[in-house]
Amino acid sequence: MAIFKYIPLFAFLLIGFWVGHKFGVLPEKLNHVVHHIGLPSGSVWKPTWGDIVVLLGLVTLYIELFKSTRTTSISIVDHTLSTITFVAYLVVWMIFPWSVGDQSNSTFLFLAVMSFIDVIAGFTITIAAARRDFLMGGKG
Repeated sequence: MAIFKYIPLFAFLLIGFWVGHKFGVLPEKLNHVVHHIGLPSGSVWKPTWGDIVVLLGLVTLYIELFKSTRTTSISIVDHTLSTITFVAYLVVWMIFPWSVGDQSNSTFLFLAVMSFIDVIAGFTITIAAARRDFLMGGKG
């Protein structure tokens, strides 16, 4: 479990997306409905695999933002690797056609934007937390 402190979780999503492409699952299957879920209102929710991947990305973003509240030397490594992961998302999105899929699929781009938010928010939160720790320590 200690590996999750050092490696950004968005890297695992990027690798998972690539593996899904190699097995012929992604991005072709992202628009397929996973399950029909009846709601109390009588409506039926039909989430697709793309919806599930985006929800997984949002959970990952929450965990990454929580990790960025640390002010240790490990957080510097994590932020550096998060930046490299974001650059990898951009390169893959711009170069490989499988990351874009058909016109109705933006799942990979959503994951890239979440990775960008992770980088920017991670640096911002860490700097704010370090400044607060520095100011609190200076009063004593």
